[in-house]
Amino acid sequence: MIQFPKFISTRSTLFGFAAVILLCAAIIVTLLIQIDVWSRSAFDLVKNNTQQVRLVMTMRDAVQKREMTIQRMINMKEVFDRDEEATRFHHMAGVYANAREQLMKTMVDTTLLDNLKKLDESVAYAQPYHNNLVEALIFGGVDAGDIEAIFREGRAASTSVLFLLDRIVENQAKTHKNVVAEYELSRLYTLIGIALIFCVIAVVVVVALRTSGRQFSRVSRMTIIDDVSGTYNRRYFDMVLEEEWKRSMREYTPLSLLMVDIDYFKAYNDSFGHQLGDICLFTVGKVLSGQLKRTADFTARYGGEEFAIVLPNTSVEHARLLAERLRRSVEEARIKAGKEDVSPWVTVSIGLATTTAEFDQSSAVLVRAADTCLYESKRNGRNRVSDKMVDDLA
Repeated sequence: MIQFPKFISTRSTLFGFAAVILLCAAIIVTLLIQIDVWSRSAFDLVKNNTQQVRLVMTMRDAVQKREMTIQRMINMKEVFDRDEEATRFHHMAGVYANAREQLMKTMVDTTLLDNLKKLDESVAYAQPYHNNLVEALIFGGVDAGDIEAIFREGRAASTSVLFLLDRIVENQAKTHKNVVAEYELSRLYTLIGIALIFCVIAVVVVVALRTSGRQFSRVSRMTIIDDVSGTYNRRYFDMVLEEEWKRSMREYTPLSLLMVDIDYFKAYNDSFGHQLGDICLFTVGKVLSGQLKRTADFTARYGGEEFAIVLPNTSVEHARLLAERLRRSVEEARIKAGKEDVSPWVTVSIGLATTTAEFDQSSAVLVRAADTCLYESKRNGRNRVSDKMVDDLA
């Protein structure tokens, strides 16, 4: 039997569906761009933070080396050796100042700026002690006790400087960790948002397909179902019969066709009117369809009060048994007849033809053969089944 597609989209549904998809795609692209912006920003912050830590560590190293230089100068006996250490001392001061200048050129946040101000205060406090101590060691004139006192004061100031530098490094490490954590959290929220958008798209797709499916069901039913009898219409019958004819040729299986006509239907319409006539057609169609147990069996309204039933892969013997059952079922439905002098109930006459299709023949000969048998049933008194095997369809 011909299979119709599961769904079809109307133009409005398709446009609405496309609009939602495009909107969701735009949101996803925007979020992906935002992730890229966040990643670049986080990378810049981490890079800047790493550079700041490197410069602070350079400053810390310079302070430590100055302390070590002063310690070596105190232990030296020769003034010439002290001159070399003094040169190294001033070089370390230059390294510190250069690193400090580069640090200020980076993106300095409020916390780092406050720490640098405190650091500058400590350095300004420690620097005179260091300079005085170096001058005393180079030029002399200061006794050992005063040198030791100046050294202790300078070391205490340097310890304060080192403490502030360590705190700056610690704060920058926390900043680095916070930047990475915020970036990961932002990316997680964005990915969750994208996942939710995909869920929305999935819901929209399901709703659109279901809506389209219902629309197609209504449209397809209007296309292939006869409004009066509730069975398939003539157009669909022609399509199905042609398909089953081809199947019979391919598989070399028997194909049976029943032509069913309601007896004295004109008298029924004359007696009860066309509205009740339509109800009679619907009832007979329902009875006929209800007796077909196989999915492939097929009932259609052929025209007027005539129905056609296609029975694929059915021999004439089995088709005859089914035809008799159909005839009895209609009579047992006890639909009041329009011509009670013949029968109190509506009856049907059935013509049956069976053949195995050949490649050089068409399904029209099977229809003509079934029609011939139907007319034979009517000539022989109606409410009966007539059948024949179609041996020669030429």
